[in-house]
Amino acid sequence: RVTLVGNVLPIPESEVPEARKLYLQRYANSKYWVDFEDFSFYRMDVVDVYSVGGFGVMGWVCASEYDRSQPDPLADSMAEIIQHMNADHQDAFLLLAREFARIESQEATMTAVDRLGFHVRVKTQDGTRGARIAFLRE
Repeated sequence: RVTLVGNVLPIPESEVPEARKLYLQRYANSKYWVDFEDFSFYRMDVVDVYSVGGFGVMGWVCASEYDRSQPDPLADSMAEIIQHMNADHQDAFLLLAREFARIESQEATMTAVDRLGFHVRVKTQDGTRGARIAFLRE
C-alpha cells in the first residue's frame, strides 16, 4: 500500500485522445460516460510517496525513485495466472508451502503473484495464515 502526495491537474487537451484511448482499454464500460461534459482526465505530479508494506515495514520513498519505477510485468496478467494456478496446481502449492515456507497445510491457495514471487493462503490444523514464497530468480 502506498499513499501518494502531490499536485493533481487536468491533462493538456493535446493529450486527452491518448488518455481516453488508454482509459477505455482498461475500463471498457466507461464508453457510456467518458464523453460527458463533466468527465475529465487528470494527472498527478507525485511529490512524496509513503509506503506501508505490512509487519512494521513502512517509510517514505523518494519521488525520484517512484518516477523511475516500472509496473510489475505480471500486473496485467495476475488475475488469469492466479485463476489458472488455483484451478490446475493446488497440489503444487501444498508442496511449495511445505518446502519453502515450512508450513504443513491441508489447503493452499494463491492470492497474489508478482515478478519476485507469490502469496498463498494456507489452511493448517492451527488455522488459516498467509505466506510469501519467493521465486528462485527474477
